[in-house]
Amino acid sequence: MNKVALVTGASRGIGKAIALRYAQLGANVIVNYNSNSAAAEEVVKEIESYQVKAVSVKADVSKPDEINKMFELAIDQFGKIDIVVVNAGLELVGVPVAAFSELQFDNLFNTNTKGAFFSMQAAAKYIANNGRIIYIGSSTTGLPNPGYALHGGSKIAPLYLVQVLAKELGKKGITVNAILPTATEGAGIHTTVEADAPIKKRIHDFYPMERMGTPEDVANVAEFFAGELSGFVSGQQLLVSGGAIA
Repeated sequence: MNKVALVTGASRGIGKAIALRYAQLGANVIVNYNSNSAAAEEVVKEIESYQVKAVSVKADVSKPDEINKMFELAIDQFGKIDIVVVNAGLELVGVPVAAFSELQFDNLFNTNTKGAFFSMQAAAKYIANNGRIIYIGSSTTGLPNPGYALHGGSKIAPLYLVQVLAKELGKKGITVNAILPTATEGAGIHTTVEADAPIKKRIHDFYPMERMGTPEDVANVAEFFAGELSGFVSGQQLLVSGGAIA
């Protein structure tokens, strides 16, 4: 691949799976994390086992100054950035509209919306020509459900930015796309899923393939969007749900 990829929220779950996939393909990787340095360093070690380079960078994506410093460090370390995956995010579900607090709103929108906007802004400034910007959204934006107002709402605005940015950067050969994963086992609130968890009981009725998504399912699509085969695909949203509508 001979590329440099920056993945936000790469110390676990979907971000980790994407970072490892790019490393397997030969990319050097910037592993962003916010709090768990030990987990990030473990990902770096795994990446380096594929004979590529990696560096972990602590940055809170809700703070634009920290985002810009992360991108500057990446340029200093590797000389360029070819792929940016905007993945860092928070989840909060099961909270009715009448019950969520201002603090809960601020936490989710500062990370999921503001963080995504400024991460994509930094990508627009620093990414190389013919680069790839990939936003990891949520399937919940396509099907509003009770209790998902904050989570789904905070993920909708960046989808608009994806389409705008695709038009603004197209002349440079840069593509901008979104991946919308379904409930993903091993990531986010589903990092650990007990056998009797409510989501497990819904699998046969809700998921045509009778299983939840996995981080590797999302990494498969991230591989496509990062490669040459998707060079004329931009401003798009790809639902990764195994046939489920959200």
